[in-house]
Amino acid sequence: MPTLQSVALYGRASTVSVQLGQCIRDLRQAPAFTQEELAEKADISVSYLSMIERAQRTPHVETLVSLAAALGITLSQLFIEAHEPRADDLPLFAYLATLRLGRKDLDALLGVAQAMFDGKS
Repeated sequence: MPTLQSVALYGRASTVSVQLGQCIRDLRQAPAFTQEELAEKADISVSYLSMIERAQRTPHVETLVSLAAALGITLSQLFIEAHEPRADDLPLFAYLATLRLGRKDLDALLGVAQAMFDGKS
């Protein structure tokens, strides 16, 4: 039976995989690489790259190093890119920054957000 800690770690790894996959896709599309071109440069299969981008596989460090090199960035830059807010998130962040919410207000806002997205993946 999974423990609460393992469930929390699995959920976090899943989120990281989604962020990382989206980041790799965005970085690949910026210079207009196809999946085939990036996969060839990184010496991985196209299907594996596709699964990474869709967060169906979590790549080993060696694969991440190859992908970063093929994209012309460092491994640390890849992780920094994966955790920065996206441009389409910024209006919400900017709006929330203008509010002076107390702890009770933040808890209520998080409760509403959790209720909205509960059960959706």
